[in-house]
Amino acid sequence: MKKTLFALAILAGLTTNPALAQSSASMPGMPMKGAVKSGRGSGVVTAIDLKTAKITIQHGPIAALGWPAMTMAFVATPPALIKGVKVGQRIDFSMRMRGSTAEVTAIHTR
Repeated sequence: MKKTLFALAILAGLTTNPALAQSSASMPGMPMKGAVKSGRGSGVVTAIDLKTAKITIQHGPIAALGWPAMTMAFVATPPALIKGVKVGQRIDFSMRMRGSTAEVTAIHTR
């Protein structure tokens, strides 16, 4: 009986002690649901998928988001943005992160 009460007391302390609980709001670098961040970048188009409206860009750092240079796929919003773009083309682009979805919102060819 004493062991059961002791175990319940420990569990109650873990679930009600605010110092032991963490929310996603206190975790730096974790995207908040519904949070939108935007930035601009430059790079080279490495792939285009018209069916899924995705464009893959090998881009330099995006300072506004704290991103290093990388290659990644973006959803074109609106999809018509990628119709005149070709693989191998150098572009400047505007983008936003909506939660964990990366979207290209403007493309300017060089």
